[in-house]
Amino acid sequence: MRKDLIPSKLSNLYASIIDQRRFTSLSSIMWEEFSMLGEFEIIGLENFIIAMKQLENYQSTMHQVMNVQGEWDENIYKGETYCIASHMFDQDNKPYKLDMGIIYSDVIEIREEAAKFISRTFSLKWKKTDILDLPEQN
Repeated sequence: MRKDLIPSKLSNLYASIIDQRRFTSLSSIMWEEFSMLGEFEIIGLENFIIAMKQLENYQSTMHQVMNVQGEWDENIYKGETYCIASHMFDQDNKPYKLDMGIIYSDVIEIREEAAKFISRTFSLKWKKTDILDLPEQN
């Protein structure tokens, strides 16, 4: 795969793995020493996987990845990924979603032909909760 496509691919895989709740699959895109920094600090892939299980408190999530930009210096990539993360839940017998506008500052490292996240810094720019209009079920 072309080096310039790696950050977008990893960011999209991250969104898919999280939304499908396949948290143990995060090892395919994150190094063991992965860290999530910013609004909270989680050091180590195993700790991050445990922390992601809190998303099971939501009925579902939907991450929309946008604007993946950065630069490679040898085998280290540093850049930003913009994301809107939607979290669906019920409250007072009504469907709601919590939307969060996030900018991740990403560091990706290539080791022996494999590229994975070594860190992501989570920067919450805004959040909003709205009631949902769901399609009628047949």
